[in-house]
Amino acid sequence: MKPKPKTPRGTECGTSVDDAAGTDGQSSGTEPPPVRKWEVLGRRSLYNSRWVNLSLVRVAPPGREPYEHHVAGVPDAVGVVLRHPDRGVLLLHRHRFITDTVGYEIPAGGIDAGETVEQAAARELLEETGWTVRDTAPLLSCNASDGVSDQRFHFVLAHAGEFQGTPVDDHEATSRVWADKARLTRLIAEGAVPGSLSTVALLYALHFGHL
Repeated sequence: MKPKPKTPRGTECGTSVDDAAGTDGQSSGTEPPPVRKWEVLGRRSLYNSRWVNLSLVRVAPPGREPYEHHVAGVPDAVGVVLRHPDRGVLLLHRHRFITDTVGYEIPAGGIDAGETVEQAAARELLEETGWTVRDTAPLLSCNASDGVSDQRFHFVLAHAGEFQGTPVDDHEATSRVWADKARLTRLIAEGAVPGSLSTVALLYALHFGHL
């Protein structure tokens, strides 16, 4: 989102943009001051593959000397909140070897070339759960870990169609369970949904009345 143009002193609700920021640098007015952007001075590749690339980016923060920052380039991912009118939301119960954690998560995966987010959602859902979708709608998109990576998560709400049988990627999860709103809330509160992709999607869907 682009910052709003700076409002002339004394014209913004009786408080100037400059005056809105206190001596501690925190805004006390209705609008914060314009964001100062960091300047990217250069980039060099350290590693590149189809799954991930690593770059060393030379960047200059506002008022600071330039320095080099490692940036991981990771393809965008889609996560699917699949809703069934009688069963609730479909979750995968699985182990993640990178973090050595066990927990519940929504179906998710990459977006193939030429696919829309919603097409990728339907494909991933079928591959991981065996379920088709009746319809889909976008929920939100957000940065996955913007202090180190450029990856973005795209979340889709889907209504369950029909079960087609054992999924192609059956090995990815030990089991699949349906959870109603009360159980979803409890699982999140207990830390049983360890991945941020799934936690954000489920909290968003719960809070904004999509479930």
